[in-house]
Amino acid sequence: MPADRNALVAEIRGFNRFYTRLIGLLDLTLTHSAYTLGEARLLFELGGRSRAVANSGGEAGFLARAFHLDLRPAASEIAAELRLDPAYVTRVLRRFAAAGLTETRSDPADRRRRILSLTARGSAELARLQAAADRDLARLTAGLADDAAAELSDALKCVMRLLGEK
Repeated sequence: MPADRNALVAEIRGFNRFYTRLIGLLDLTLTHSAYTLGEARLLFELGGRSRAVANSGGEAGFLARAFHLDLRPAASEIAAELRLDPAYVTRVLRRFAAAGLTETRSDPADRRRRILSLTARGSAELARLQAAADRDLARLTAGLADDAAAELSDALKCVMRLLGEK
């Protein structure tokens, strides 16, 4: 790797250390809640997928119905997507179910497949987490002038574009 790429790697690592410290990702829990970052991310993934189904009117589109597709995830799909250990995801999901945050049901098209979704309680917990994170980020950016906020927004979009976030 050329020296300038080594410098880029060092800058990215430096930024990662700065940002994780700035927003408290090294704290034991996210936004002083009962959830770790990993647990909160699992709640977010489940909630995001449930909203996708709800926003479609609760019904799958023609192709999804024709091919028996469900937008709600299986645990293995979430683990793979988030690059988390499947055993860890399973343990967290068991804790969520015991706390009444999630429910599972059999996929009507394939009884071997289990579909996960948030309960009303799980959706409320997710909403609290998202509101707390939004408040934290609003406080973080409150002192920025409009032009600085626009510059930050552009820089974030640029990083995602350059590093391939879809």
